Amino acid sequence: MFSGKAKPVFVSYPNEADGWSNGVYYERKRTVSEALESDFLPGEPFKTRMWTETENTGFGIYAYVEGPAFKFATGVKDVKFTLDVSNPTSEELKISCLANDILKINGEVLSPLQKNALLTFELCSVEEETLLQVFVPTDKKAKEDAPELRLIVNDISFEYLPAKAPKDKPTLFLASDSTVQSYDKFHYPQAGWGQVFYRFFNDGNLTEEQMSPDLMYPQNHIYETPHCNIENRSIGARSSRSFINEGKWDRLLARTAPGDFAFIQWGHNDATAVRPNRYVAPADFAWWLKKYIRSCRARQVVPVLVTPIARRNCDGREGGVFVASFGKYADVMIALGKEENVPVIDLCNLSVAYLNEIGPEESKLIYLWAAPGAYPDSAYANGVSDNTHLQEYGATIYAGLVAKAIKESDNPEFDPIRGFINTEFEIEKPKLCMDPVVPDSTTPQNFAMQELHVENNIASFLLIFNDVKDAVKYRVYRKGSVDFQFFPLREVTAEEKANSPVLPFTIPGSDVYEIYVVAVFADGSEGAKSRSIEFRA
Repeated sequence: MFSGKAKPVFVSYPNEADGWSNGVYYERKRTVSEALESDFLPGEPFKTRMWTETENTGFGIYAYVEGPAFKFATGVKDVKFTLDVSNPTSEELKISCLANDILKINGEVLSPLQKNALLTFELCSVEEETLLQVFVPTDKKAKEDAPELRLIVNDISFEYLPAKAPKDKPTLFLASDSTVQSYDKFHYPQAGWGQVFYRFFNDGNLTEEQMSPDLMYPQNHIYETPHCNIENRSIGARSSRSFINEGKWDRLLARTAPGDFAFIQWGHNDATAVRPNRYVAPADFAWWLKKYIRSCRARQVVPVLVTPIARRNCDGREGGVFVASFGKYADVMIALGKEENVPVIDLCNLSVAYLNEIGPEESKLIYLWAAPGAYPDSAYANGVSDNTHLQEYGATIYAGLVAKAIKESDNPEFDPIRGFINTEFEIEKPKLCMDPVVPDSTTPQNFAMQELHVENNIASFLLIFNDVKDAVKYRVYRKGSVDFQFFPLREVTAEEKANSPVLPFTIPGSDVYEIYVVAVFADGSEGAKSRSIEFRA
């Protein structure tokens, strides 16, 4: 049938999503059944159906495609697909294509009755088999509302891309989240350790800094040094799962060559069960990481697993002791490193040890803490106390821990870059820019909003704040632009807060809101208000 040796299959989602259970969302399960080649004759139309479901918190968004699909035995290689498609209708038709759930063609328009349109894309496969789903996208939100739409696939073929030669100097690619990401000047002093990693190579000076030429997202930065380059493709709010599903790992692999390195740090967002599209249970973490390892080795790229950095979690703990924040994920990485013979940098335990050495107060220099007015031209002009993200000094400290681990490792895979690393210089310590006012002990501290998202006139967002001693629940208040007073938005029990430190909320859109949170005690009394957050939904 098809020149690319396609195996025709049917993809369907016959059952409803299982939904939320024990704090985890379970989406629809895909069924893939075999089909006969005679069911998909070239030049004959077939029907597909597509819809997008959003679970009730507004954070889990799932696009489902039912209909014919095609499997190809590509192997874990770089390939170029060519689709020959036609529009059997008398109206414009949009064509999209998923390759192993990565959107590679997005709404390509075919004119009425257009025949034999050739669409191409490249894929850095991470699987032995590649599943292609060609479909007509729609904006329908429920399966029962999604129409079956016709299109014609005349042929699908693929060819292997030419083998790449090693570069003049290796590139160290960084794939991670906001703790590694590069930031612009407006967010100073916030920084990820990938932003300052170059300081530990050669004399610590840059030959050049530029954005990645593929311009996939503005956080991509390349730091050129005399003997190697560092390409930081880390981006906030991503996990081992979403970085692959969004096509970001595919685009990173497209820029690699034999002899390069890929430093892979996940765990922070994998652990966020309230964000279903990125949550990965510890039991499933190795399955996702193996995709990274397998796809690196197939391209002669050295994979390096980096365990997630600790959070500043000493407050309220006896003796101000720090502990591993994502220990289960770090344990998986360490075990997998031994199993797959992959280098592991245990930044989780290295950062915990460092924090316990310097203590709770000095740790505020590591994380994103600053007094109001300390950085008047920054996004944090009003002050910030963030126990997850780093400021530049802390990012530099943690980048130094990674560099030192490479330097001192006896793993021969680091030999090509070990000699470029320089950790023999002093990192200048900044002054502690903190508000000296001691807050009321009943006030929820570090109240912050994350990831505001508006769809269908409903705003969904996450709130974080510190626990208050003896609180039995917390009450979030909101006031809209036409309200004369604050009204409760919703309550969170102390148990719910303990099980999920990042909490999901929804609110009607198209308004400006002010919100704050208070602790509620056993006698029904409320503690002091947190700081207020104003935002447009």
